Amino acid sequence: MKSSPRRERPESTAQSPHVQAKKSLGQNFLHDTGVLARIAALAQPAAGSGIIEIGPGTGNLTEYLLKLGAPLHTVERDASLVPILRARFGSELPIHLGDAAELDWPALLADPGLGPHPVVVGNLPYYAAIPILFATLEAKPARLVFMVQKEVAARLIGHASSPEYGQISVKIQMLADIRIGLRVGRGAFTPAPKVESAVIVLEPLESPRFSIKDWPRFSKLVTDGFAARRKTLVNSLLLSGHDPARVLAALDALGLDPRVRGEALDLKQWAGIAHQLAL
Repeated sequence: MKSSPRRERPESTAQSPHVQAKKSLGQNFLHDTGVLARIAALAQPAAGSGIIEIGPGTGNLTEYLLKLGAPLHTVERDASLVPILRARFGSELPIHLGDAAELDWPALLADPGLGPHPVVVGNLPYYAAIPILFATLEAKPARLVFMVQKEVAARLIGHASSPEYGQISVKIQMLADIRIGLRVGRGAFTPAPKVESAVIVLEPLESPRFSIKDWPRFSKLVTDGFAARRKTLVNSLLLSGHDPARVLAALDALGLDPRVRGEALDLKQWAGIAHQLAL
């Protein structure tokens, strides 16, 4: 997993209507033109395919995405922004009004106008980033390009035994290749958030790594294993109803210390536990 240490600083701003951001929806409008251009470049789809933008807001990123020349659909939760988008881009821009975490993503991605390999891009509200990420990832677009809080990005790319590593790290990395495309400072937004951001790029896998077949059961295993970070994996799973003798036998078969904690297991070891438990 590669990451870029470069942090983008505002050089110039995109011109857009003045709109009061709604704190309840986690709105922070991205205005830095350099950042907008780089995100659009990361979202460039394959020839013949289109883009779905989540949270276009006042349309600053939308403008750069349209310059790519690919079919573009947008998903916006705030109905009050639709007239602004219509005034700026006309009536032909498809706008799907709704919560991105609850949309029928397989149906949306299957729109013939978006071609065979659509890309999903967006500046996600920080409070809803993880639900939206899983909702879109499970639908398997060609690529996901999302702006998220810097700390969330660190969790998503975290590795075993690091402070950031947790159940989200394991689940996302089992389902996709992920990297940080760029880091973005607070000054790139209006209003400026209290935290810094990063743009993550995910490429979904056809199937989970290491031949995990029952994803719901594996996902629950990982959730249970991280439920009590200070406890051993055996004790954490015991609290969730797993048979400790079976877990110990699985650890022994893999040559792992029976006192190991969930955050010390890498992806392959988590898959090995699941296979030993016949999940």
